[in-house]
Amino acid sequence: MSRANSIQKVKNETFDVCIIGGGITGAGIATAAVQQGYKTVLIDKNDFASGTSSRSSKMIHGGLRYLKMLQFGLVREALLEREHLLKKYPALVKPLPFIMPSYKSKIELAIVSFVIRFYGKLAGKSSLPKSKKLSSDEVTQHLPGFNKNNLKGGVLYWDGWTNDAMLTIQAIKDAKQNGAVTLNYCEAKKFMVEGETVKSLTCSDKISSEELSISAKVFINASGVWTDDVLNKATGETHKVMKPSKGVHVVVSNKKIASGYVAIIESGTTDKRYLYSFPWEHNLTVLGNTDTEYNGSADKLETTEADVKYILNAFNKSFPNANLSKRDIVSVYAGLRPMLDDESNKGTYSRSREYRIWWSKKNLLNIAGGKLTSFLSMGERCMQAAKEQLLTPENANKTFVQTQTAVTVNDILKEDNSLQRKLFDGLNVTAADIVWHTRHLFAEKVEDVLTRRTAVTYALKNFNEAAVRETASIMAKELKKDEPWINAQLQDYFEHWKEYHPEFLNS
Repeated sequence: MSRANSIQKVKNETFDVCIIGGGITGAGIATAAVQQGYKTVLIDKNDFASGTSSRSSKMIHGGLRYLKMLQFGLVREALLEREHLLKKYPALVKPLPFIMPSYKSKIELAIVSFVIRFYGKLAGKSSLPKSKKLSSDEVTQHLPGFNKNNLKGGVLYWDGWTNDAMLTIQAIKDAKQNGAVTLNYCEAKKFMVEGETVKSLTCSDKISSEELSISAKVFINASGVWTDDVLNKATGETHKVMKPSKGVHVVVSNKKIASGYVAIIESGTTDKRYLYSFPWEHNLTVLGNTDTEYNGSADKLETTEADVKYILNAFNKSFPNANLSKRDIVSVYAGLRPMLDDESNKGTYSRSREYRIWWSKKNLLNIAGGKLTSFLSMGERCMQAAKEQLLTPENANKTFVQTQTAVTVNDILKEDNSLQRKLFDGLNVTAADIVWHTRHLFAEKVEDVLTRRTAVTYALKNFNEAAVRETASIMAKELKKDEPWINAQLQDYFEHWKEYHPEFLNS
């Protein structure tokens, strides 16, 4: 279904469910809704996964630190979902070994080992290997260059990792293939409310500047860190339910710090936080992350020099031979965790990642909080609540079949073999990839392709105007755009690229 066809459906049909927010939570709800036979539309004011869902720590895990907070239910749900995702999305969710070192004492090492074994027990039957203790020599064998001074040993255990943006986009694509209408760059502007019932939602298509009206039986606010903004539009409510925290990550070459194993390290500062290194695409290693209060606009998020210094200092203590400095940084990125305001005075690191589902109008349902790993179970629970206002759909008893992508990059190469050319030096990204993401994975702008679908932005330390222009030209042909559009995209992407490559990195 083309974007034009999706818009026509929005104009002409009444939906059972309208989901506002095309991040991982919205993707999970759309998946549950179409599985249950509900006529579904999903919108996002920007690209799918352009908020938190492309700026996370990329981990599929239960969250060891939440055991310390006694949030066993949260951890167990995530661990069960980890196993589910490993099986459901094997190309996107993969096993990854983690190493938790211990410097204090053998007793501390034994306690850490016990806690991680308990973590494994909470997972139930798992396909991942069991945890095991490591000697100090084994730790440094797995983590070359790791600080061995006073190291007592460590514990090896397994969790998972993913390309968060592509997991989100794939889930949305699957929902679309099974009947959902999906529109990125479609911004919720005004709710039409009669009494306690939302009748329709007026939206702005930011691609065509056209105004659209969506009619639905239930509206679901799954907008993450923008939850308060949507609530304000729907109800006029000004009380804040969200209290997000900012997490900054630093991306370096895996030649500086190898990432076959995730190294969990202590910050070495008074906050006593843990940080970690983990693998990313294009032979990169991600170092993360900060965890600080954030009260600014969710639309204008910046990485500061202080954020970067905090991360570099921590990793230079644990990997002293790396001698990391700003010149080693390939890119940086910042994201907001969609945390609920629990009205406590706890710091961001100690606040819960539990999620909440509640009604604010008779047919306006909200979901906020939660973790990437639990997105499918969150979607199912949200739809359980939505059924309070929904009758059983006519096709609820049909057998849901997970469809697969019919067209591959290889199929596109059969159309035009010249598309096998690589666009960026040292990166395995071809012209055919650009065509495929534009034609089949919702890409409307250059940043959609280069950041959220190919991860080129993370690896592009120096701006490559020629390659970016060629990317825009390929997309323009697919989207039937003109030369001014190409020029505008080149400038827009350069401004976007600077978010990941702030000027202070060159000072």
